Amino acid sequence: MRRLVFLGFAFAFLFGLFMTPVLSAKPTDIPEEDGIYDEPGHPGVKVRVFVHRERPAKPSTPPTLVCELTDPSSPAIVGKEAWKLPSTWTYNLNPSSVPASVGSGSLQTIAANGFNDWQSASGNKVHFARGSDTTVSRQAYDGVNVVTWGRTSGSALGVTYIRYNGTTGEALDVDTIMNSKFTWSWSNSVSCAYSSTYDAENIMTHELGHWLGLTDEYDAANYQNATMYGYGAKGEVKKVTLTTGDSAGAFAIYNP
Repeated sequence: MRRLVFLGFAFAFLFGLFMTPVLSAKPTDIPEEDGIYDEPGHPGVKVRVFVHRERPAKPSTPPTLVCELTDPSSPAIVGKEAWKLPSTWTYNLNPSSVPASVGSGSLQTIAANGFNDWQSASGNKVHFARGSDTTVSRQAYDGVNVVTWGRTSGSALGVTYIRYNGTTGEALDVDTIMNSKFTWSWSNSVSCAYSSTYDAENIMTHELGHWLGLTDEYDAANYQNATMYGYGAKGEVKKVTLTTGDSAGAFAIYNP
C-alpha cells in the first residue's frame, strides 16, 4: 500500500435501545462533520460521525497505468469498534451511480471481491449476500445497506455510516458513500494502478472493513501497509489485499 493522500472515511455509530426499530426510507440529514447527533424520528438514538479529510495533493497529471507496485504485508493487528454483523448480511448496490471511468458493470465485481475477502477474514462467520440493486445514493436509517457513489463533503474520499444497537452491539444499518467529486479508476489488478486517480477497489475494500467492526489505524510505523490504514493515495492498490493484521483483526471480532 502506497503513497499518502488522505483516505477520507467516516462512520456513524448508532446508540439505541430499539429491539425492533421503525425504519424510514427518507434520508436523514446527519451533518458530515465530526460529532454526535440525534437520529431524527428515533428518540434515544445517537449517530456518531467521523470524517477524515484528504491531504493536499500534488498537481494532477493524465492517468497512466503503473505496474509492478509492491504490496508488503503487516502483522500489526487492526483494532475493533463496538459492533459486529449477524451471520448473514445483505448489501445493496447502486450501479447507476458509478463513474464512467470505473464502469457501472464493474461495481458488482469490485464489491464482491471486497466482501469475499472480509468474509473469509471473519472465518466465514459472516456471510455477505447481494440484495436487489437500488438507486439510493444517500445514507439513511432505512434497512438498505447501500454501496454507492454520491455527494459527500469535498475532502472525504468515502463516508461509511454504521448504525448499531448500543446495548447489544448488533449492527442495524450500514451505508457506504464513495465521493463522486474525485477522479476514480479501476485497474482490476493488485500490482497495477492508474496514476492521478483513486482506485475504486482499493478505497472500497478499506470502507468495507468498517462494516465488520474494524477501526482506522494511523500509526504509520506499524500500519501503513494495512488495508485499514487511515490514509489513501492516488495510484494505490495495496489496500485491495488484506494484510495478516487486517485478517487477524476481523477474525478476532467473530471468533473471540
